[in-house]
Amino acid sequence: MAQHILGLDLGAHAVKAVLLESTYRGYAVLDTASAPVPAAEGDDAPPLLARQAAAVHQLLGERGWRVDESVVAFPGSSVSSNVVTLPFTDARRIEQTIGFEVEGQIPFDLATVAWDWQPLGVRDGKSDLLVGVVRREELGALLAALGHGGLDPRAVIPAGPAYAALLAGGAVEPLAAPPEGPAPAEGVLDVGAERTSLCVTAAGACEAARTFAFGGAHLVRALARALGVPEADAGALLAGELGGPPPPAELAALARDPRAAAALSAALQPLVREVRATLRAWRARVGPRRLERLSLAGELARLPGLPELLAPDVDGAVAPLALAGPAAAAVAPDRAPGLALALALALRGHQGARAPRLNLRRGELAYTRDFEHLKGKLARLGLYAAAILVLAVVSAGVKVFALSRQEAALDRALCDAEQKILGRCYPNFEEAQAILRGRGTAAAALPRVSAVDVLGELADRVPAEVPVRFDRIEITRDKLHLEGTTDGAESVDKVVEGLRGSRCFGDARSGSARKRASDGKFEFSIDSGLTCLESGPRDVAGERG
Repeated sequence: MAQHILGLDLGAHAVKAVLLESTYRGYAVLDTASAPVPAAEGDDAPPLLARQAAAVHQLLGERGWRVDESVVAFPGSSVSSNVVTLPFTDARRIEQTIGFEVEGQIPFDLATVAWDWQPLGVRDGKSDLLVGVVRREELGALLAALGHGGLDPRAVIPAGPAYAALLAGGAVEPLAAPPEGPAPAEGVLDVGAERTSLCVTAAGACEAARTFAFGGAHLVRALARALGVPEADAGALLAGELGGPPPPAELAALARDPRAAAALSAALQPLVREVRATLRAWRARVGPRRLERLSLAGELARLPGLPELLAPDVDGAVAPLALAGPAAAAVAPDRAPGLALALALALRGHQGARAPRLNLRRGELAYTRDFEHLKGKLARLGLYAAAILVLAVVSAGVKVFALSRQEAALDRALCDAEQKILGRCYPNFEEAQAILRGRGTAAAALPRVSAVDVLGELADRVPAEVPVRFDRIEITRDKLHLEGTTDGAESVDKVVEGLRGSRCFGDARSGSARKRASDGKFEFSIDSGLTCLESGPRDVAGERG
């Protein structure tokens, strides 16, 4: 069944959402939307998280989307991402050890934070792990704010590693793999309003990820200081550089002022240094690797001069993010960089069990709707099972009732027959059967099998090819005794074997056998019990045929 998966990017100035329809065969982008975060007005203005949640609720209310599952990136840059290297690769040992490593790297008690990890790679028998850590109270506040509008995300993840889903899900055109050697590495750099995230991937798997505080707001403040203008005017100048509405006439001269370009270039230097440091740390860990492509996303993706500043640290192209596949058909190229994180989060939900395990919702804050859904299913299954059991009991009762009626009808028919034949109805059928057979009377002493029947069975069972002469045949009520002559000892064995094939002579056995000196014939005797006394002549005849 198709699922509607929501990817939600909680930005400082706007919230962005992408709704996917996920099926077994693939996905389709159903809709995209964004809503501005209300500005803080006055000293008693609600905190940013509350305003972001209000924007989300407004967006979902206006769109009327059906959401089966949602994935959210933790807002801001307060999630700490650390790389931990363990000297083994066994998953069970990693689970047992990683907690101690994390506790030694953070200045908080482990019980006060929400954290999780995902593998980055294995090299020389060692495991590189990416660990995300955030204060538990901050995560709880986020879940509570979203929950007021009925949104309960299945996963809350750091923004950095989320971008790997863009490449793993085929939303970005893959690089051509070399015929030999490792898969080419590429990165996604998202520069937003207040934070920047960098993710380096190879073959769709995250190899490095980081989120740090830097964004368009820093550039606005730097421009305002350098040009001596209010931040609102500096923001208008920056918007014009990004392809937005041109600045007012009174600011047009400032836009052409060389000081503005110089101030903008200088303000971007912290971003360049952070990107360079992250890439150097990645190369130091995995070895010398080429970064074949760096895709720019976020508000500053189309800022003039930014690709040129980043190019020295990248071995390939630096350009705004370009989508491919189903995502390209639904998202306009000019909107793709701004929706990159929301799309990546939705694609991570589409990956399901194939997605990396990193999810800050663990322990007490874990997603529980799966269990509630399972409990509901178990309750329904219990009801169905009870109904089936009741029906089975009713069916068995009906069958027993019907069989009891049939048995009673047969008893009445048998009693009527006994009444007609014997003059009375006997409660025990065996007693009536004995009376019909003559037991207890003189007729009961007569054998059921006559000597003639036994003699005929004897004639049938003696092999015709054996030359034998019976000098004496003695038949009593329960025994047979034979005396005769034949050509050899083997002929006696053949006669005994033939008699044993009969129901009447099943225990036939040879007695004395000796060779006469006068004519060389063998004299023999055979004894057998009559084992067909309880069978009538018809039974004996049936055995012959």
